[in-house]
Amino acid sequence: MKTILFLTLAAGLCVPAAAQTDLKCPELTPRTRSLKISRMQPLRRGKEWLEGSPKSVNAVSCDLYGMKTEEAEYDGKNLVLKNTYVYKEKEEARALCDKLKSEEKLTSTFSDEAQSSLDDFCRKYRKKDFGVVQVFDASPSQGRETSRKPVRQIFRLYNKSGFTAEEHSFDPMLNLETVTLYVYDKANNLTEMTQNDFSGRQLKRETYTWNKATSSRTHSVYGETNELRKKNVFELREDGTLRREVRSTYDSGEQPVTRNEIYCDAKGRPEKELVYDADAAEPKYEYTYAYKFDAKGNWTEERRTRVIVYNGNRMQDTQYAPEITKRELMYY
Repeated sequence: MKTILFLTLAAGLCVPAAAQTDLKCPELTPRTRSLKISRMQPLRRGKEWLEGSPKSVNAVSCDLYGMKTEEAEYDGKNLVLKNTYVYKEKEEARALCDKLKSEEKLTSTFSDEAQSSLDDFCRKYRKKDFGVVQVFDASPSQGRETSRKPVRQIFRLYNKSGFTAEEHSFDPMLNLETVTLYVYDKANNLTEMTQNDFSGRQLKRETYTWNKATSSRTHSVYGETNELRKKNVFELREDGTLRREVRSTYDSGEQPVTRNEIYCDAKGRPEKELVYDADAAEPKYEYTYAYKFDAKGNWTEERRTRVIVYNGNRMQDTQYAPEITKRELMYY
């Protein structure tokens, strides 16, 4: 399997890499076989908040390369969506294009108008090095696994270093949906990602920069007309763990809307979060984080509790339920 590059900030923490993130499992140590994340509906009992029952659940299964093989989403106990991922490289990937040619020969009424966008891709890149990710709807309503067809196919072109250079995503009818382009520096660090629609119109653009002087990384997200919409700045300690993260959002005129400052412990985990309105000097809210851990040192429960900051005074917000997230992990 071809290598996919991510900008790792610390163990289990990385800068998101756009569409590739859809295929990549969270990076944890040791490598996980499966991860189930449950966001709870807290239940108040007197002055204490109990974890309650799950209101939403996301579960992923991962292969040895850290890529998703299955993903499921639940609303409470009800299955909302379940996808499986099948990866094909080299000969297997080319066989999908060859199959299109075989079907073309069997169709006596075949014409240029009937050709799909995937036909065009196969003709243009048949001599290139590419792989394919097939996404199947594995929900029970879709019938037997052997009869299912991909709901999405992602053809990935690689550069000379083996990193993903382009992703062409096709719908069930083999029509082109999006094309995602990746740019790397000389050290093969991802520096830019641009996602365009089927006609070449930009949907979004993301950039990744590194400042050695301040030991910080910046991930910026731009809209259809290159207006800045989001920016995350990751400030690192000398050992590479995350010290502070600043998340900012902007309106269509690039004016600040919100700013969150997250301070992390020695392991790079969030410890305190300050929430600001627009470019306000004082935070509106403060959140504190508390964790429970498994034997491998990965957290299995996270509690995010809100604190009210008023005239410089900090008060526990007893009316606001804590945000409780639970994780179940299985390792290789």
